[in-house]
Amino acid sequence: MEIENKVSIWTGKFNSEDEFNKYLKETYNEDGGLLPSIFMNDFEIEHIDHDLQENEYFDGMLTKDDLLGFSYDETFIDKIDEKLLIGNCIILVYDFEYSGKIKTKNNVNFIGTYDYKKD
Repeated sequence: MEIENKVSIWTGKFNSEDEFNKYLKETYNEDGGLLPSIFMNDFEIEHIDHDLQENEYFDGMLTKDDLLGFSYDETFIDKIDEKLLIGNCIILVYDFEYSGKIKTKNNVNFIGTYDYKKD
């Protein structure tokens, strides 16, 4: 659900950056209709404004330091328990409050929705 000043975050474990990108990629059917990504299907998300989505694949396992450099990081990074950062990739969707209905699917984990402030 679109809610201003909320960021929903998922972490995951993929064998390669290409595999991660395929997981996030939306496609089109033969009629030109947009088909949701595997990520969106896994977590039953109908729409994501991709201007408000950031994601990154890392060569090693995630740490809190890996969150430095994401938009508004200084306003929410301290709220995240580092023990939740399992895997080698992260997906952030800003101005979006995920229901939390599905916690884990295909090695991707929803870790929470956090308040953030725009500069």
